[in-house]
Amino acid sequence: MELASSLGDLYNQSLGGTTGNVPLTTEEIRSIAQQMAAYADPRLIKILYKGDAPVGFLFAYPDISAAVQRTKGRMWPFGWALWLRELRRTKWVNINGAGITKGYRGLGGTALLFGEMYRSVQDGGFVHADLVQIGAENAPMLRELRSFGVDFYKTHRVFRREL
Repeated sequence: MELASSLGDLYNQSLGGTTGNVPLTTEEIRSIAQQMAAYADPRLIKILYKGDAPVGFLFAYPDISAAVQRTKGRMWPFGWALWLRELRRTKWVNINGAGITKGYRGLGGTALLFGEMYRSVQDGGFVHADLVQIGAENAPMLRELRSFGVDFYKTHRVFRREL
């Protein structure tokens, strides 16, 4: 769990101050790590280091939403088998989690991470990638991804209303 804790700290440092982001607690980090371990493809987890210190990350995972929809979200008694089969046959990957700590932004780390992810996606036999949850207010990330040729077809916004 030390790796999970380290990645959780990196996540919190990278996304601190982002609109709508709430830092993950130790228990949430542990829970997410256990969930990811069940279906993560190590080729789709990228961590950027400066020396021995992690300074950025990019996480992706095979999209099994078609199987989850077919089973109505139920793993038991046989849903788990459909989910595992979907892991092997899906042509979609969800990229959901990217960040670089404040002192290292704008230095080309995003290009390195996405370049490595691009190769892993192709080598994994995936045809499509969906970038999930990049906020509309995150202009630097959107600009950088557009420069890579990303064509966004949906927008993520956080709305706030005082009650």
